[in-house]
Amino acid sequence: MNRKIKKIGKGWQYTVYDIGDNRVRKVFNTKMQSYLIMFTSCFPYIKNPIWKFPKYYRSVKNKAQNSIQFIRQSNFDMSLCAHPLFINELNYEQDKVISLKDFFQNNSLENGKKIIDKFIQFNKKLLSYNVSEESFNCRNFGIDARGNIVLMDIGELVIDEENIKKQLKEHPWHYSYVIKTIPKKLRIYFLEEMDKHF
Repeated sequence: MNRKIKKIGKGWQYTVYDIGDNRVRKVFNTKMQSYLIMFTSCFPYIKNPIWKFPKYYRSVKNKAQNSIQFIRQSNFDMSLCAHPLFINELNYEQDKVISLKDFFQNNSLENGKKIIDKFIQFNKKLLSYNVSEESFNCRNFGIDARGNIVLMDIGELVIDEENIKKQLKEHPWHYSYVIKTIPKKLRIYFLEEMDKHF
C-alpha cells in the first residue's frame, strides 16, 4: 500500500514531508529552492543581502554534510535525533515529533518550565558527545512520543571542541531569532537557566 506524502515545512536547508507511519522525510533543497526561501525570509535584505545568498547556500550545505557525516560515523545515540535513517549524504528520514516551539504555545507556564529544564539536560548530553546544536534554537528541537527532547534538525551541528567553546561564549540563546521561538511568559526563565548552566 502506498503511503501518502505531504509537504509540511520548508527552511533554508530542507523541505520536510510527512511520509506516514509517524515518520518524516527531509530532502535538501536545490539552490533555486533555497534562494527562493531566502528571498522571502531575508527581506528587506539589510542584514542578509541578496548577493550573499550563494555563500549562504554553500555554507548551509557544507554544514549539513559535516553534521550528518559526524552522526553516521560516531557512536552517537540515534534516539537523541529521532532515529534518523540516512538516504544519502544529505537526505534522511526521522520520527515525527512535536516541535518545542509548538509545545510551548500549547502548554502552561509550569509545563513550559519543566520542558526548559529537560532541554538544558538534553543539551548537556549532546555536549558529552562533543557536539552542540548551532544556536540552541527551540525550533530545531522536539518532543517525541515518550516525552523526551530530541534534536529534529541535525543539519546545523557544531562539532569541534574549540568551536563549541567559542559558540558557548557567544550565548547564542540570546539571539533575537532564538528568543522569539519562546513565549514571552517563559523568556526570562529560559535565559536565566541557560546562562546559569552554560
